[in-house]
Amino acid sequence: MVRRLLDLVLMPYRAMQVDPLVDRDALMRLWAANLPVQGDVAAKHRWLYVDAPTGPSEAFLLRAEPSDDAVGCAGIAQRELWSAGRVVRAALLADFAIARAHRSGLPAIVLQRAVKPHVDATFDISYGMPNARAIAIYRRIGYHELGKLARYVRVLRHGGYLERRCLERELSPGLRTAAIVVAHATGTVIDSVSHVLEDARTIRPRRESSLVWLADFDTRFDRLWETTRDTFGIACRRDANFLRWRFLRKPDERDAIAAVIDRTTDRLRAYAVVRGRPGELAEVLDAFGPLDALDDLLTLLSPALYRRGHTAISFRFLGDPRIAALLEAHHFSLRDAQRSVVLSAGASCAIDRATLFDPAAWYLTDLDEDT
Repeated sequence: MVRRLLDLVLMPYRAMQVDPLVDRDALMRLWAANLPVQGDVAAKHRWLYVDAPTGPSEAFLLRAEPSDDAVGCAGIAQRELWSAGRVVRAALLADFAIARAHRSGLPAIVLQRAVKPHVDATFDISYGMPNARAIAIYRRIGYHELGKLARYVRVLRHGGYLERRCLERELSPGLRTAAIVVAHATGTVIDSVSHVLEDARTIRPRRESSLVWLADFDTRFDRLWETTRDTFGIACRRDANFLRWRFLRKPDERDAIAAVIDRTTDRLRAYAVVRGRPGELAEVLDAFGPLDALDDLLTLLSPALYRRGHTAISFRFLGDPRIAALLEAHHFSLRDAQRSVVLSAGASCAIDRATLFDPAAWYLTDLDEDT
């Protein structure tokens, strides 16, 4: 083991920017072996590195000498953010992977030390959501840790939840069986009462709006983005073209669009993108709109997802504290906060550092994931 670690430390590495099309095969081999890619890696490559509406993504490779084997990679997806009435060109840090035999720390640092000067010189800002194993690398090379995406959860069907709590307790087999029966019955009563109360709460918003499920993002989403983009500080572009690519064109994923529509004008007031099968957790991957419209969205969405058979709703968010307060008002509870967000200000960044490094100035959801 000591000999192996010594070999890795002494092994020279070189990182370089490459053409994602020319080095497509090397990138896909690294992804397939080291990243949780869903479905076909070739489809993922085309989706992120060729077809993105904000422009093609860039890539770096790490090679080990003297073999010249590709042992690591990092991607840079172009994103367009909005802040204080102006466009902010952003690099979303993506597809960071090191081959298993080279995960000693040094190779990852060599790779990211090549990436950071490039994004700092080319983009206004760079940001990403590294996993727990990678966060120390980003800290070491100078990225600022903004905070963690908080996961908020609301239980819709309490029977299964209460049963799981019973199973977690140390009980005799007889008591456990009885406790599960009671938990199931209690959950059914709670669900029935909650469902009646939730339906009553929808009366006010249903006077002016309706919740509809859409098959596509249309021009109403462009108007919503144009009129709402200054509401929450720093936020990623959310027009119809980008949303369609992000949620409907991604390989091997199927998402549903819940929209709050004004009954009189047919105007889009707010939306949520939802993933999950009936009988399972419904993940809200993104939600956007003015605060009053988001309030109505959550009021109408919970009973709609209950009727669709979902057991609970989750939503991951980092940013404006008004959103956290709104979620709590709709009986969402903070469940965990595990995914860190890192960022770096580029040479051309016009956002003052106090604002840029303030979590409350952001609006971040799963839409901002490196995918």
